[in-house]
Amino acid sequence: MSTIKKILAYEILDSRGFPTIEARLITSDNRQVNTSIPAGTSVGKYEAVEVRDNDPLRFNGMGVQSGVSVINDLIGPKLAGVDTKRQADVDQWLNTADGTKNKSKLGGNVTLAISQLMVKAGAMDQSLPLFYYVNKLYEIQNKEFIRIEKIPTPIFDIINGGKHANNTLEFQEFQIIPSSSLPFARALQIGAEIFHELKDVLLYRNANISVGEEGGFAPNLSTNIDAFELIQETISQRGLKPGLDVFFGLDAAANSFFKNDKYMIKDKPHALGRDEYLEFLLSLTKSYPFLAIEDPLEEDDFTGWSKFAQALPTNIYLIGDDLLAANKTRLSRAIKEKSCTTMLVKPNQIGTISEVLDVIHEARQGGINYVISHRSGETNDTFVADFAVGVQADFVKFGAPSRGERVSKYNRLWRIVREELKI
Repeated sequence: MSTIKKILAYEILDSRGFPTIEARLITSDNRQVNTSIPAGTSVGKYEAVEVRDNDPLRFNGMGVQSGVSVINDLIGPKLAGVDTKRQADVDQWLNTADGTKNKSKLGGNVTLAISQLMVKAGAMDQSLPLFYYVNKLYEIQNKEFIRIEKIPTPIFDIINGGKHANNTLEFQEFQIIPSSSLPFARALQIGAEIFHELKDVLLYRNANISVGEEGGFAPNLSTNIDAFELIQETISQRGLKPGLDVFFGLDAAANSFFKNDKYMIKDKPHALGRDEYLEFLLSLTKSYPFLAIEDPLEEDDFTGWSKFAQALPTNIYLIGDDLLAANKTRLSRAIKEKSCTTMLVKPNQIGTISEVLDVIHEARQGGINYVISHRSGETNDTFVADFAVGVQADFVKFGAPSRGERVSKYNRLWRIVREELKI
């Protein structure tokens, strides 16, 4: 048995060039693990609070020295001597010490750093792959066994818009999803090949090939439909069949273009009320082979979500991100009102891994699927890849198949396939 000898935290830069927390746990037998915490750009109001310094003279107020100090001066010393396998106890202690519903005292970035360190240290202490240890934690906590038998299907964000890009597109992510019947290595190959083919298509059309925050291209297009047309053309040029080999996905992130009770998109000459906007979305599903639609409506319109869920073809996953923020209370309401079929899970929306496992259990009990996701401000930490395998998520959403902070996670899944699961 190993115990915590010391915990150290410090600042590093995330993929956007803003500071975030990285932390190191050193055990009593002088082994160590590291973890780093991502941050979102498009942040729902029901997420755990992320502590920032708000010092305008340093990193435009985005520094996290205050969070680092909390770990180094308060939390770390109190955890010295604690068994690295006491995940639930430490997570509960963090929640009690914070004492708020949204981690506004300590900060979700602070509590998650400690929580992820505990998971990694516990796995190391038992000489287990991280994904397998996560799987064991879930079983112990929720008294439910999940058999590890697949690698989640990747959702690739290949065109960025909304808050993730400086272009004219309102929708935030235009995605491709290889068929879930394909082996992961083949799915990854398809994603990378389509990404490079799309670059050639954009160059041929004299469109911008700069990339957004999540690695997808950020062209200036006249309408959101133009992006779908480009993707359809690209898939066909690769000799693949849309709706058979590859499907479409969309993260609308509707909060960003919902103004004065209307949805404002360039595809229509006027602002749209909810019903007219939903008709537009449904028309897209008839024109393109969609498999998943995320955040199509603003985050508080449970009635509209339920209406869309009822009208949407049953083979399309309706994913709640801002709607749910991986919050148990909101998830329970969504299950009751049948507002969505799938939950997006970002661990930093909650703040401790025990709570993430708890909300996943709630989703499974309610017949809700789940997707494990990165954030726009990412690090090279691959924790979420192992976590997704451990809880057997249906999909993972790690961004485009480019940029180091994105491909590190896809490469980790590929390594798990080759070296550990061999499936």
